[in-house]
Amino acid sequence: MIDIFVILTKMSETISARMATPSHSPEPAASDARRRRTRDRLVESALLVLGRRSADASIIDELTALAGVSRGTFYNYFRTNDELLAAVAEEAGNALMRSVHPVTREVADPAARVALGVRLVLTVAGAHPEFARFVARVGPAALGAGSLAAEIVPFDLAEGVAAGRFRIDDPTLAFDLVVGPVLAAFDTLQHRPLGRAYVDALAGAVLRALGVPGATATRLATRPLPPLQLPETSLIVRTEARARRLGPSEPHP
Repeated sequence: MIDIFVILTKMSETISARMATPSHSPEPAASDARRRRTRDRLVESALLVLGRRSADASIIDELTALAGVSRGTFYNYFRTNDELLAAVAEEAGNALMRSVHPVTREVADPAARVALGVRLVLTVAGAHPEFARFVARVGPAALGAGSLAAEIVPFDLAEGVAAGRFRIDDPTLAFDLVVGPVLAAFDTLQHRPLGRAYVDALAGAVLRALGVPGATATRLATRPLPPLQLPETSLIVRTEARARRLGPSEPHP
C-alpha cells in the first residue's frame, strides 16, 4: 500500500530544494558573473518583447538591441527562438511561485492555501502589467510541466485530498482546475482590471470545483490577504522597473 504521507514528504523536500535553487546558480568567477548579468538582461528584454509580439525571426534584432548585446552574444545563450521562449517562460513562472509560495506555505489548511495562492498570484499580476502580459501570451508554458508550479500545486492538492478537503481523484484534472482558471484570468486582465471581487470569486470557484462546500469556499476565498513584498532582485520587479525606464512606447515592433 502506498503511504501518502511518505509521498507528500518527498514532494515537500523536492519543492524546498527547488525553491532554494535559482534558475541559474551564482558563480564566483568574474567571467561567470558577467555571463549571468548578460543572461539576465536577455531574459528581461525577452520578457518585455515577447509580451508584446510573437517570437518570429525578426525578434532577435529587437531583443538584442534592447539588451545591448550582439546577435552572436544572443546565440551564446539561446540557439533558437523556441529555446528562448521556453527558458523565459519557465523563469517567469518560477519567479512568480518563488514570490508567492513563502507566504502560502505558512497556511496549514491546504484548501485555504490553494485559495490564497490563487489570490496572491492574481494580485501580483494586477500590480505588474508587463509580467502579466507575457504570461497571458505564453499561457501554460509559464506554469506547466517542469515549472515550480507543477510541483507546488500538486503537493497542495495531494495534501488536500489526504485531509479530505478535496474530492478530485485525478491529479491532472485537479491541477488543471487550479491553473486553467488562473491563466484565463491573466488573459482577462489584458482587457479589464480584475478587481478584488473577481479575484476572490475565482478563488472560491476553484475551491468548489475541487469539492469544497460552497459556504466554506467563499469564506476561505475572502479572508484578509497577508502582505506580499516582492524582492527587488525578482525577475518580475526588475522587468517592471525596466519597462518604466523605457517608457510606454518601448519595446514595440
